Amino acid sequence: MKKAVKTLSFITVLGLFTFLQSCGEQPYFDQVHNFDDKSWDKKDTAIFIVDVQDSLTNHDFIISLRTTTDYMYSNLWIYVWVTAPDGSTSKVAQKIPMARPDGSWVGRVSGSLVESRLRFDSKPFPIKGEYVFKMVNATQEKSITDVMDIGLRIE
Repeated sequence: MKKAVKTLSFITVLGLFTFLQSCGEQPYFDQVHNFDDKSWDKKDTAIFIVDVQDSLTNHDFIISLRTTTDYMYSNLWIYVWVTAPDGSTSKVAQKIPMARPDGSWVGRVSGSLVESRLRFDSKPFPIKGEYVFKMVNATQEKSITDVMDIGLRIE
C-alpha cells in the first residue's frame, strides 16, 4: 500500500512538473558557445546563425554569460556584430555587468558558477532570412579566464 502511494505521488509530481514546463513560452532562438579551458581568447568568436521568417514580431535579444566565481572583473565588454540577409552589418559594444561595487555577484550564483544576463535590444527583425551574430571579447586582455560560455537567446 505504501509503495503504491509513493508511486502515485511520484507520478503526480512528475506530471505537474511536466505541465508547468510546457506552460512557459519557448524562445525563438537559444544557443550557447562554450570556451575551451574556461578561457575566452581574442581570436575566439562566438557565432550564432538565426533563420528568420517573421519580420513583424518584436523580439527581445538576451546575452547570457557564465563564469566561475573566480572571475576577476566586475564586468565584461564584448562586441556584437550582426550581419543581415542583405549583407549589411552592424557592430555594437555591450558591457555585461558581473559584480557590484561591494563585490557581490549581479547574476545567479549556483555553486561555483555565475550566470549573468543582459537584455540588449527589443525589436523586430527588419527582413526575413539568415542573420549571423558574432560576439568577440572586447577587453584589453588577450585572454579572459574563468569564462565558461556565452549564449544568445531571442524571445
